[in-house]
Amino acid sequence: APTYVTSRSFDCALEAAGAGIGLVDAVLDGRARSGFALLRPPGHHAFQDGAMGFCLIDNIAVAARHAQTRGIKRVFIIDFDVHHGNGTEHAFYENDEVLTISIHQDNCFPPDSGAIGDIGRDRGKGYNINVPLPPGSGREAYRAVFERVVRPAVQAFSPDLIVVPSGFDAGGFDPLGRMMLSSKSYREITAEMKSLAVELCCGRLL
Repeated sequence: APTYVTSRSFDCALEAAGAGIGLVDAVLDGRARSGFALLRPPGHHAFQDGAMGFCLIDNIAVAARHAQTRGIKRVFIIDFDVHHGNGTEHAFYENDEVLTISIHQDNCFPPDSGAIGDIGRDRGKGYNINVPLPPGSGREAYRAVFERVVRPAVQAFSPDLIVVPSGFDAGGFDPLGRMMLSSKSYREITAEMKSLAVELCCGRLL
C-alpha cells in the first residue's frame, strides 16, 4: 500500500518513535505509573525494511524493544485498531517474550492479513493471537473477546508491561472501517486494560 512522505516525514517519524521511548522511560523510572502518547505518524503496519499503511516506523515495536533493554522481560501488546497490526505481528512472530493480540475487522487492511490461524512460529508459536471480527461488530462482540480471549491469555502470560496501540477507527463513525464501537465502548476497553495492568504488572500501561 502506498505511504506518502515529504522531506520532513522521517524526522516526524523519529520524533513519534522517540516519544514512545520517552513514555516507556517515564513509567519505568517511576515518574508515571501509566501514560498515553499521541503519536503521528502511526506505526503498527510498518516493517523493519519498509513503510506501509501511513506507518513509517513501528512505534509500538520500538517501545517494546526499548522496555526490554531496560529489564522488562515480558511485554503484552493488545491492538484494537480496526486494521490488523501486521507490522507488530511480524516483529515478534518468533518471540515468546512478547505476546501480541490484534482485534480487527476481518480482511479489512491489509488484505489477506490477520487470520486466526496465524499464531506465531518456532519459539513464538502461541504468542501471536488474531481475532478477526466480522463487519458490524460492536460493543458486545468486543466485550466477549476481552472476556474469553484477552483476559485469559494475558493472565496466563503474566506480563511486566502492557502496551496498547490505540487506533480508534473501529468507531461507528469512521468512514473506512465498518465496526460499531462508541465512546462508551472505548471507556470500557480502557477500564479493562487498566484493571489488567493493576492486577498483573503494577499498573504499567502505555
